[in-house]
Amino acid sequence: MIDNVKLVSKILGTISKLVFLDRRRNITYKDIKLYPSEIHLLLFIYHIQDTNITKIADHLGLTKGAISQTLSRLNRKGIITKETEPSKKNQLHVQFTKKGKILMDHVIEFRNSLETEYLNYIETKSDEEKQTISDFLDKLVSIMIKQH
Repeated sequence: MIDNVKLVSKILGTISKLVFLDRRRNITYKDIKLYPSEIHLLLFIYHIQDTNITKIADHLGLTKGAISQTLSRLNRKGIITKETEPSKKNQLHVQFTKKGKILMDHVIEFRNSLETEYLNYIETKSDEEKQTISDFLDKLVSIMIKQH
């Protein structure tokens, strides 16, 4: 049986490794290179389809300026088009270009392959083990938020 101090050390080491891997994980498709911040924003827009900059910033834990800069970068890369809604200051109309739609298919395929691997692992666990994993992840996030 693993002792508590070693387990906590392993947890903290794993968090550090995940953060490191996530920060350097780029997705390249043809001539387009996407960085983690761009991937997170694209996935949010793709799934939620809310283009209110304040809501996006709150959800992703970023500043409105960072969101605006990232959207501008994606626009320059030809992945999205964006237009400001004249009646609403923080509201944009964002659409994926043809190139952006193809790229998003690639991003979604990559994400689905990760989900499949995790799902295959989770399916081997009992309901009690799944609940323990879920509770642990909730607590992990709670502690990280409190310390932030």
